[in-house]
Amino acid sequence: MKVNINVDENLVEDRAEFYLQEMTDKITRIAKELTNNNSGLWCYKNRDIIPVKYEEIILIQSENNILMVYTNEDSYEYHGRLYQVKDELPNMFIEASRSAIFNYRKIDHLEILGSGMIDVILENQMRVGISRRKIKILKERLGL
Repeated sequence: MKVNINVDENLVEDRAEFYLQEMTDKITRIAKELTNNNSGLWCYKNRDIIPVKYEEIILIQSENNILMVYTNEDSYEYHGRLYQVKDELPNMFIEASRSAIFNYRKIDHLEILGSGMIDVILENQMRVGISRRKIKILKERLGL
């Protein structure tokens, strides 16, 4: 593979061209992230609507039919469904189960349980159980 990078200060907008033999899932995720102009989610806190940057989000979890967004400092409600949010999120997020997505850059450590299951302990000490079907994805993303 050969990559050439040229910077042209006279360009009106950023542009990239890729020549690929095959469109893989990983390349699709990268392309989606490059074309995503959103930098976060608009969440609710009491009666206020607040932008929460993706980099600050630790966990997005469905609790009693309410979608909660957690950061180190606070928690917010998001008016939408988890499957809708999942499609908007950048590559730093991993689906833990049908009800939770977490930012893998905010992992404190992993805990392997006696049953062979894995719990992710996040920076804010929240615990997220990884479903059996998602363990392989977690290991691939972390390089394990």
